Amino acid sequence: MNRIKSFSVIAAMASALSLNAELVAHFPMNVDSGQIEERISGDRFTVEGNFAPENVDGAVGAALRFDGYTSRVDARLDNILAADATQMTVSVWVALPCYPIIQIDTDTSEKTPIVTCLDRDSKTGFGFYLGFNGKYSFETYIGGWPVSIEASTPLPTYSWNNLVAVIDCDNRSIKLYNNGVEVGSSRANGSVSFAAGSFYMGQGSESRLSGPFELMSFNGLIDDISIWNEAKSLDEIQTWQPEHEPDLDIPASRFADDLLRPRFHGMPAAGWTNECHGMYYADGRYHLFFQKNADGPYMARLHWGHISSENLYDWREEKIALAPGDAYDIKGCWSGCLFADDEVTGGEPNILYTAVDYAKATIAQATPVADNLNEWSKLPGNPIIGGRPSGLSDDFRDPYFFRNGDNAYIIVGSSKNGVGTTTLHRYNPLTGMWSNDGDLFFTGSSAAEAGTFWEMPNITPMPDGRWLFTVTPLNTSQGVHTLYWTGSIAADGKFVPDADSSQPRLVELNSRDGFGLLSPTIYRHNDKVIALGIVPDKLSSVSNWNLGWAHCYSLPREWSIAEDGSLSQKPYEGLTGLRTTTTFTRTGFDLNGTLDLSPVSGRSVEICGTFEVGASDFGFHIFKSGSAEAVVSYTPATGELVADFSALPRLTNDAGVYDGVYRCILPERPAVGSELKINIFIDHSILDIFVNDKWATSIRVFPTGADANGIEAFASATTRVKELNAWILEGQSASSGIESVVSDRVDSGSARVDVFNLQGMKVRANVPREVAAENLPNGFYIIGGQKVLVR
Repeated sequence: MNRIKSFSVIAAMASALSLNAELVAHFPMNVDSGQIEERISGDRFTVEGNFAPENVDGAVGAALRFDGYTSRVDARLDNILAADATQMTVSVWVALPCYPIIQIDTDTSEKTPIVTCLDRDSKTGFGFYLGFNGKYSFETYIGGWPVSIEASTPLPTYSWNNLVAVIDCDNRSIKLYNNGVEVGSSRANGSVSFAAGSFYMGQGSESRLSGPFELMSFNGLIDDISIWNEAKSLDEIQTWQPEHEPDLDIPASRFADDLLRPRFHGMPAAGWTNECHGMYYADGRYHLFFQKNADGPYMARLHWGHISSENLYDWREEKIALAPGDAYDIKGCWSGCLFADDEVTGGEPNILYTAVDYAKATIAQATPVADNLNEWSKLPGNPIIGGRPSGLSDDFRDPYFFRNGDNAYIIVGSSKNGVGTTTLHRYNPLTGMWSNDGDLFFTGSSAAEAGTFWEMPNITPMPDGRWLFTVTPLNTSQGVHTLYWTGSIAADGKFVPDADSSQPRLVELNSRDGFGLLSPTIYRHNDKVIALGIVPDKLSSVSNWNLGWAHCYSLPREWSIAEDGSLSQKPYEGLTGLRTTTTFTRTGFDLNGTLDLSPVSGRSVEICGTFEVGASDFGFHIFKSGSAEAVVSYTPATGELVADFSALPRLTNDAGVYDGVYRCILPERPAVGSELKINIFIDHSILDIFVNDKWATSIRVFPTGADANGIEAFASATTRVKELNAWILEGQSASSGIESVVSDRVDSGSARVDVFNLQGMKVRANVPREVAAENLPNGFYIIGGQKVLVR
């Protein structure tokens, strides 16, 4: 590319220290030993942040990845311009998935720096700035007077933006370009006001925190910052083209050695997630949408994220589906559903979501731009439901679509007279409009039992002909947990509970105060009813800050309705694809004491034991080390299933609620002599426990011991074991939500790299890249931050 001089020429210019040199400052953004270099002066500056600096393919060479809440570079520019300079060109390449937060839940015209040396006190310098709504600008001082140029349209996401500011005081103009197109201009009379000083990247000198999270921070790629002491021509600027497409995936190396991050549970590649909402199967993949903040692991200004999978355990993160930006959803695109209907959507998948501005919530709709569900367009007529009906609480959200016969409906969560309820909205095919007359779909009987507000209502036609209604209520007598009823849909579209479902039942074996699976997404596919939901971390903000991620989803469960109207849950049958050939199997034996399940051990494990119920406790020891262990057991005397982590060194996430001991009485006590099957999936910091293929619960636990890997079965007295199996689990993805490159070999080169297996364990350290894969057993590895298949 003709814009960058060879290094030898740059070096010659630097040695001459001539202010007449064309290129006066250049940051290529290549990281070396944790630092980047300004090539003209040779000065080096540390890349700061919670994670090791990350380079990816850039617009020019390598770009630096900024994480959105900790990354920054505090560099410096010396006297690169003459005191009376009248011309300057500044160029920077940026690509980003979303915009900075700036403020929590508050409208603002403020912007945060992308790169800046602007000093408002001394009235010198310049900078590129970006707002929470995508508005971007170039600011500088000319003759000591401020000049600001703001582009009229938001900065595009998921593409390279070559931001170029050309100051030409000789011709009295400043122009701002993006990818060679003029996006703003201003007059300039005088000379460029510049003085040596700090030059910030990713964050500026000002800070605004929400807890430990920096809100004034850039998320994405910054590459090749170049400054000339001349006014570059538009013809030359338009020749500058990126060498690579922007790679906004989170580098696999960021979490490669994370002991706590789940590997085969759905979650975004980094940042914060909450409810998943809306699953859809297309082109051989399951698509799951969810609440997302890509700027950090905390709740703020929600987007619709998107992950997909062929098998419901190897997940790949896709582009953000919906982002706030219109007047009606500027505060956030909150939860809803994905649906397809011949009459309403012409059979195409559509999104319903809660659109939130700074005054109220409405219901909006979006349609797909492409068949891969990666591009979405909001309806021009949004919102389709203009707010809560009268007589209900101001909280009105989480729309869900269903059809019963000839009629199409939307239900929305709300509250009436302090008790959780759902509104009912009917579709008029003649007008294409939805009613909003205050009709209610179903209401709880009391706040103590059903809560004061209903989140994520979901109504599912089950294969046996009944309808399953689920909600996640707030403020029940047991706090937040997920409830269900079975019933039918009346002719007017309202829900009528079955006689054996007059009282709500718990979805989880063990859930209260927001622990366990919440807000399930339920999807019928090939005659299976598949459900998964958010399982919150319940960690401190400081812990999430350190981890770089927050929350994940349960493993998929298969749901059915038993004759008594109770919900039966078993592991999704496709999860058997996770099993490796490293197994333990034993059948028909008596167990008294402990039995090590080697060679099965570690933090990606499935255990399944079928025991004959007698008088004695039995179960499993997991996360076992020399000094501690966790226990999952059944006590016949009390009918209790207990998961006890109280002796385990861990990040504490349940103080004052469970204090490490999760116990519940099984809904039906197995008789003496009957069989009890306990099936446990362990994935680093989450357990999915299934009992008798009927009851289930998901629990978050964060063991910190690097050697907490042992697995064993136990019985406190002689207990007959019908069958005992265990498997080490390994999906195709190294880390949940990270799209990796698969290769049959390691790229050549002389760099030294670390090698990790897919359990996050380092198997080789600081070895030459060209021999990193030699003599490794066949399988997938992370080598130098890249996923590699060794054959």
